[in-house]
Amino acid sequence: MKILESEHGSESRKHTCSFWEGRLWAFIWAVAFGVVFPIGSAAQTGVSGGGGGYGTGVQSPLQFAGEGAPSSQLSLSLGASTFYDDNVLSTNGQRHGDEAVSLSSHLGVTETTERLTFGFNYTPYFQFYRQFDQFDRLSHAGNLNLNYRLAERFSLGLYDTLSYQYGFLPYAGQQQEILSGPIPPTALNQGIFTYTTRTLVNTAGLRLTFAKSRRTSFSISGSYNLDKFGSESGESQGLYNGREVTGGLHFQYLVTSHTRVGVLALHQDATYQGGGVFGYRERSQIETAYLSVESDLSPTVSVSVYGGPQYLHIISGSFVGEGATGQLEGAGGGSITKEVRNTALNLAFQRSVTDGGGLYTDVINTYATFGARRRLVGRWEASCSGGAEQAETPILKISNETTRALMVTAGVSRPIRGNAALSLSYTTTHEMNKGNLPFFVGFDSNYVTLGFNYQLKTIPLGR
Repeated sequence: MKILESEHGSESRKHTCSFWEGRLWAFIWAVAFGVVFPIGSAAQTGVSGGGGGYGTGVQSPLQFAGEGAPSSQLSLSLGASTFYDDNVLSTNGQRHGDEAVSLSSHLGVTETTERLTFGFNYTPYFQFYRQFDQFDRLSHAGNLNLNYRLAERFSLGLYDTLSYQYGFLPYAGQQQEILSGPIPPTALNQGIFTYTTRTLVNTAGLRLTFAKSRRTSFSISGSYNLDKFGSESGESQGLYNGREVTGGLHFQYLVTSHTRVGVLALHQDATYQGGGVFGYRERSQIETAYLSVESDLSPTVSVSVYGGPQYLHIISGSFVGEGATGQLEGAGGGSITKEVRNTALNLAFQRSVTDGGGLYTDVINTYATFGARRRLVGRWEASCSGGAEQAETPILKISNETTRALMVTAGVSRPIRGNAALSLSYTTTHEMNKGNLPFFVGFDSNYVTLGFNYQLKTIPLGR
């Protein structure tokens, strides 16, 4: 693994001038976004007003009972934070800490009418490191969730989540919204972190639903998932870029006013290129059949359980050859969400065949996530979220690598005068690789972040 240089004193005067000119224009660009598209320090990873049951492809924000996003408004906010990272290069072999400042902004739009539910969030943010200025880059995160009733029995859903970021961990120095509900069945592996410095992730989907009756509905869906990795030097770093196309059929039946049963069939076609563990390329297909049960046990507690078989077939690959033998695996998961006036809690788990987050191609992925919010005295609020994950490669029967990861974030926040809020958080990440992985043995990292957010403007959207 090639470690990025942290010193730049040996550069020529000409290159130094060009470098500082580039930083100046990048700073002006970030400030311009802060004025035109302001944002909060909380990077939105879910879309307000979206969500839905298992198989819809999105998750809902974890909220207190009675809490909800305004039905129709445009919001603009601006955020700034300072944080300390004790392992900027994400390698325990050459561990370096550094302080940084992050400037962010947020544009949020929600609209709810009789026929339309729409949510959009966009967050650009810029980070300034004191020593590792090669990581001073503008990053972006955004999402869209739309549901439109075409006719009395037909509705169309569209969702898209995109992030283009620099840094080893997602949204470095940024607080993230806690999500609830079942984990999307086609989500890319986001719990395994790599040493790359530039990452593009995009998940987009389309869903058409036919409500046959008040109790019965049928949906047909398609999605496209992309994850692409780059390095600061532009050289290949042995990571797998992944592209996946998914098609699905979903049947749902309302057993009672509080319980829903569903059957989900998925076809996934994935292509991986650029890695080194299983050769430089691979194409595989996964067939999945899930039975799901969702129930609202009370006005504040909801649960979901799903499971079924998955069949993996390797179509081609530089290691495994054409027409590799298929592999049958059991998959499943579940979630429980409790949302009361002063406490909100979500627990979720899943085991499935999925992508390897850039380190591998297809893996057996097992992980559990949790999120909690608690209102304290004096308008303070505490939050804690995280998860544990394990990715195993014996499914291909040509290697035996295992990656285990653990990430926990805890923080407190409080509104202050006017539309401003202050937050303090701590994030710890631990990752370990076992086996024949030739270039990445894992790392430990700790973040401490102090953030400030100011709501610039909220504009109601009239009918």
